[in-house]
Amino acid sequence: MTDWRELHVNYVHIRYTSQVCEGGKEDPKPPSFTRGEATKSQGGVVLFQKPRFINPKGENLFMKTKNILKITALFLCIVMILPMLFACGEKSDDAGAKKDDGGTAAGNNNEAATPEPTDPPTEPEPTEPPTEKETEPPFVLEPIDPNLPYWEQILNEMGQYGLTDGVKILPGEDEAALMKGFSTGNTKKEELDVSGDNVPFTAAYRVVTAKDSEQFWSCSYNRSFEKDIETEEEDLVVGVIWVRGERLSETDDFDMDDEPAYYLAIKTSTDNWGTEGNVDPHGEQWATPEWRKIFFCGYVLNEESKSQNMQMQIFLGYGNQYIDFGGIIAYVYPGTLENELAAMKLVDSNYTR
Repeated sequence: MTDWRELHVNYVHIRYTSQVCEGGKEDPKPPSFTRGEATKSQGGVVLFQKPRFINPKGENLFMKTKNILKITALFLCIVMILPMLFACGEKSDDAGAKKDDGGTAAGNNNEAATPEPTDPPTEPEPTEPPTEKETEPPFVLEPIDPNLPYWEQILNEMGQYGLTDGVKILPGEDEAALMKGFSTGNTKKEELDVSGDNVPFTAAYRVVTAKDSEQFWSCSYNRSFEKDIETEEEDLVVGVIWVRGERLSETDDFDMDDEPAYYLAIKTSTDNWGTEGNVDPHGEQWATPEWRKIFFCGYVLNEESKSQNMQMQIFLGYGNQYIDFGGIIAYVYPGTLENELAAMKLVDSNYTR
């Protein structure tokens, strides 16, 4: 039995017959072709290009194969995308967890920062308005009559600072006698004429130290206190001294640029001359070429039955120099708090004049 079928090829048709095989079944096998040529069959020989086969059921073989490839490609894409989707999901879960943790921590911080409720403040009891503290007016020294005797001028000035009940402690009926009574130790003195120096005192002496000394107290200028003046321990010895000086030459211990120096002390034989009376200004002081007025204050450090056991001593062992001293006077005052504060203020005036 011969059955005509058509094999569709681009641009041409090939007609062939199928053969009925043994058993009455047809042989559906189409002729075999290779690209660019055709085999011999009952339908003849035809050249063809890009064949498109249709099977006996009318199905397009190439279209069926193409659909299978699409399905395969889709399956491969799904297999490749699924792991990526799972990975993104895990990252999202982690980020959410971290966000939740941050929110929880922030919540805890907010809870920790929230202050506990406190009772409402109570109004303070009314108090009296503060009273202004009275301030002491600044001290202003009233002018002192320059025509007064020098010692009276000094007593007037000390009185303005608040010192009261003073008794003259350095002996001498006048300035000249008092200054003449000073003795020297390893120094030399000579009297000065100060009438042209425009100073309030009338007596002065130049004290010369010729050379270096092993101890600064080895060279001195001294005056014992008045006899039979009642004194008590912690009484104040307050006075004034005018000073000027210059260095005469360089020595092993001092250069020419070093200022001439002196040291004030109140000594007593009761303690073997061990104490110095805690005199203020304390320690080494320096003289300038011009006259300078210096107030000083010291203490009676021992229970002295005789005032003459005490001396005013000025140490001068600072090389080859001269120091001029004039207008020295001193008084002893009861050691009250008022007098002590007044003496401190008086000595402080050395640095404000």
